[in-house]
Amino acid sequence: MLDLFPATARTLSLFAQESSGIVRVIDTETAGQRLCEDAVIEIGSVDLDLATGAIFNPMETLVDPGGVPINPHARKVHRITDEMLAGAPPFAEAIARFAGAPAYAAQRADFDRPRLRLTGRWLCTHKLALRAFPQVRAHGLQSLVKYVPLDLGDVSAGLAGSHPHRALYDALCTAVLLRTIAERLRPLYADAEDFLERAERVSAEPALLARLRFGKHKNVPLAEVPDEYLEWLVKQPNMDADALFTARHHLKARRAQALARFTRGPAIA
Repeated sequence: MLDLFPATARTLSLFAQESSGIVRVIDTETAGQRLCEDAVIEIGSVDLDLATGAIFNPMETLVDPGGVPINPHARKVHRITDEMLAGAPPFAEAIARFAGAPAYAAQRADFDRPRLRLTGRWLCTHKLALRAFPQVRAHGLQSLVKYVPLDLGDVSAGLAGSHPHRALYDALCTAVLLRTIAERLRPLYADAEDFLERAERVSAEPALLARLRFGKHKNVPLAEVPDEYLEWLVKQPNMDADALFTARHHLKARRAQALARFTRGPAIA
């Protein structure tokens, strides 16, 4: 587990303030038009106190997408219609409510971060869940709710009357996921600041996959993929960044294990 949540170099400063341990867990729904920066139509968030596990301060708002119509496929997923957005605030006004947090987390931070453009530390619960729960069969948010499983009891009131793929509903589930990840990894970090530093590093790296998404070893646990295939994979041009990062990680870990076995030598009777 240690190499799954590696330590970071901590720079001490007389003027640095310790993190409060509060993370704003946020989710975004969009018009689904596959634009470079797709039009945001809903934002939802809650705050998570890493020290106590408390989830509080729910916020949500619909957002005027500036005339961009909602894609029919996206509408089927989140069930937000163009008519529901009448009178919603423009993005610049809506996002101001969510600004000012020292740290943010999202299930797919690479999706939410460039659309929301909020400054601060960013954590990706998808990448963190791949490390905390590699054995789970799928790492989408609702799959994690089902297969970890996540205890949503203390946020059930906020979920009532809503459904997955609405911003506040998903933010609540993601907050429980982040809390559960922190509990799972608790033996590996010293305090909330140490967790945030490690989690921020993991979130900035490519995803460490639990299974490959393609090829003859598709969906096979990485522990069962032969060295020869991983070595072939890292030599391929234009390889997917997550697959390349994952293959290199496992090859390095296997070589370290082999070296450790060699240096220990045979057991003495």
